[in-house]
Amino acid sequence: METIIFYILAAVIVISSFLTISTKNILRAAIYLLFVLCSTAGIYFMMNFNFLAAVQLTVYAGGIVVLIIFSILLTHQIDTRLELPVLKKRIIGGVISLVLGCAFILALGTYT
Repeated sequence: METIIFYILAAVIVISSFLTISTKNILRAAIYLLFVLCSTAGIYFMMNFNFLAAVQLTVYAGGIVVLIIFSILLTHQIDTRLELPVLKKRIIGGVISLVLGCAFILALGTYT
């Protein structure tokens, strides 16, 4: 049962993280970030890191995301669409992310 819950939370984190960086609506990006932070707190609860999970929910999900949402709403920029970066920058960012991700996985495999 714990494995299923872990995979569900991990899927929510991965999907919401991707949606956070790929959406053009800034308010939706803040909501997706809230999903990421709450799911991360759920994983902390599963690992019995109760204090860390409570801090995650209180400080990050509760405070920072609400502050972001209020700042968006109060500046009246809800309808503003974010621009997509130039294709060259997106490709460079993807290659750098892939290289760093592979290096991270190799480092974990070496030390475990």
